[in-house]
Amino acid sequence: MDYVKYIRDKVGTDAINLTGVNILIINDKNEILLQKRGTFPYKWGLIGGITELGESLEDTAVREIKEETNLNIEDLTFLGTTSGKDCYIEFPSGDKAYFITIGYYTKTYSGELKVDNVETRELRFFGYEELPENIPSSHNKMLDKYYLR
Repeated sequence: MDYVKYIRDKVGTDAINLTGVNILIINDKNEILLQKRGTFPYKWGLIGGITELGESLEDTAVREIKEETNLNIEDLTFLGTTSGKDCYIEFPSGDKAYFITIGYYTKTYSGELKVDNVETRELRFFGYEELPENIPSSHNKMLDKYYLR
């Protein structure tokens, strides 16, 4: 089931809360895997997505990483959350949402990176001092939680 479509069919474009995850995949150089999005907001950011109805947060993390990178992940560690007015977005369609995001990180991953050219245009590891400038502010908060802990 597409949870967002299910909710949107009921409430239209009104603001809703959406719960999701961001996952920081850390390589052996302590760099973070970022995704250049192929969909709005077309920025570099953390990999993640919205939790489907009845899905656990950990299962969301595993599913989203597989869908958007082709990687398999294990050993998720809770990092923190972001929420509130700083996590509001209005989409070009007029849909409005406040994102409640749970962050995890892992250093345990396998597989070969694959770009789908739909949700993901590029995947690349970045050091904390080399992060792109156009990252959503909520993602920057999650990156700071990891690097400045």
